[in-house]
Amino acid sequence: MRSKIYQNILLTTLAAATIVAPVPSVLAMSQDETVYVKMDSDGKARNISVTEHLINDLKENQLLDQSILDDIENLNGYETFTVDGSNLTWQANNKDIYYRGTTTKELPVEMKVAYALDGEEKPIEEILGKSGHVEIKLKYINHAKVDDLYTPFVVAVATTLDESKVSNVEVTNGKTTSNGRKIAVAAVAAPGLYESLKLDELENADEVVLSFDTESMELGEIYSIVTPKLLDAESLKTFTQLDQLYGDMNTLSISSQELVAGAKKLNSGTNELKTGVAGAKQKLQALNISIDAATMSSIKTIASNTAAAKVEAERPTVAAGVKQQIASNTVLMNALELQAAQMCSATIGGATCPPENIAATKAQLVAGVENSLTESSIALMKQTAITTATTTAEKVANEVATSAGQKIKPMINEALNTMQNGANQLANGAATLSAGMTKFDREGIQPLANFVNGKVKVTGDTVERLLKLADQYDNYAGKSNDVTGTTKFIMMIGGKKAE
Repeated sequence: MRSKIYQNILLTTLAAATIVAPVPSVLAMSQDETVYVKMDSDGKARNISVTEHLINDLKENQLLDQSILDDIENLNGYETFTVDGSNLTWQANNKDIYYRGTTTKELPVEMKVAYALDGEEKPIEEILGKSGHVEIKLKYINHAKVDDLYTPFVVAVATTLDESKVSNVEVTNGKTTSNGRKIAVAAVAAPGLYESLKLDELENADEVVLSFDTESMELGEIYSIVTPKLLDAESLKTFTQLDQLYGDMNTLSISSQELVAGAKKLNSGTNELKTGVAGAKQKLQALNISIDAATMSSIKTIASNTAAAKVEAERPTVAAGVKQQIASNTVLMNALELQAAQMCSATIGGATCPPENIAATKAQLVAGVENSLTESSIALMKQTAITTATTTAEKVANEVATSAGQKIKPMINEALNTMQNGANQLANGAATLSAGMTKFDREGIQPLANFVNGKVKVTGDTVERLLKLADQYDNYAGKSNDVTGTTKFIMMIGGKKAE
C-alpha cells in the first residue's frame, strides 16, 4: 500500500497525464508535440513517429520552426516548407500547421517489459496460449537527468483484458474496472522520482506489475502515455500550506521553549517562597506579632483575587498553546474532518457534501474544541491557584478566630508552619512540572520541529525544483527558442495471440 505522499504525487496526475493542453502564448507561434512509439513486446522502440502542431496564434503568413525529424510531410493541407539544416520555414497562409516526421533519437524514458508464467520468466511467444498465473512487469527508466535530479515524467499505463479469459486481476500503482466483457487496467509510474526524492515510499514508483490467472494467454495492446508532469495546479496549493506549516512549527517550537522557561521560573519562585517562609519563622521568634481575623480574611481575599487575575492574564497564552497543540495533532484533525463530513452529510440526507461545506463544518468543530479546552484549562488553573492561595489563609484565619485571647505569636508560627508545608508541596509540584515540560520539549516538540523543518522541508524544496524541470522539458524533436511548447509520448505494444 502506497503512502499519501506517493498518491498525491502520482494518482492525482492520472487523468491529466493523457492530455497536455497547448500553453497559452502571446508569441507568433506555440507548439504541441506528440511522439508515437511502436514497441516490441519486450519494450524496445521499433518505430518513432512525431506529430507537430504549430499553432499560428497571430495568424502569420510564415512560421519559422526547428526540427530534427526526417521524412517530414504536411498532414492537414498543402502548405509548403523549405529546409535549411534543422531550420524549417513554413508558408502557413495564416493557418495552423500539422506535420509528421520520423527519428531515431533516444527517448527520454526507456521501457523494459518482462513476462512470467507461474513464476518463471519467459519470452511472450512461449506464454501465448498457455494457462496459469501470468505476471507482466513494465519497468520505466528515466534518462533525462539534470545535475542531481531527473526530469519528472509521469507514465499513464492502460490496457484491456478479456474478462472471459482471465481472473484474479491485480495491478500495482493502479486500478481495474470491468464492464462485464472487458477489464480495463489503468496505472501510473514515475521513473526517477525515487532517485530524486530519496523517499522509501517511492522505491518502486518506476514500475507497474500486472498479474492475472488465465486459461489461454493472449496479450492486449499496452499503451504508455508519458508526460513531463509531477503535480497538477490544485496540488501546488500543498506548497503554500507547507510554507505555513514551517512557520507554525517554528512558532510551536518557540512557544514550547517559552513554556519550559516559564516552568523553570515557577520552580525558582516556589523555592524562593520556601526560603521566605523559613526566614519569616526565624524572625517571628524575635518579634511580638499579633494578628486579628479581619486582617487574615483580607489577606485571603487579596490572595484569591491575585491568583485568579494572574491566571486570567495567561488566557491568550493558554488559548494559543491549545490552538497549536490541536493544529499539530494530525489524528485529532483527521477525526474532526471525518466528523464534519458525517455531520454535513447528515444535514442533507446522507449525500456527499461539497468540500467547502465540510471545511466550514470542520472549522466550527475545531473552534468548539479549542474553546472547550481553553475554558477547561483556565477553570482548572483558577481552581488550583485559588485553592492553594486561600486554603492557607482560611486555615490561619480559622485558627486565629478560635484562638482569640491567646498569644498571637504561637498562632502565627503555626500558620507559618502550614504555609511552609504548602510551599514545600508547591515547590515539589513546580519541580515536577518543570522536569515534565523540559522532557516534553526535548523529546516531543523539538524532534517534531526538526523533522518538519528538516526532512519535510528538504523534500518540499526538491519537489519544487522538479516542477521547474518538468516545465523546462517542452520538446523532443526540436522547436524554436522563442516558442512555447508541450510534448507527450504515446508508446504502444501491439497485442498478440497464439497462432
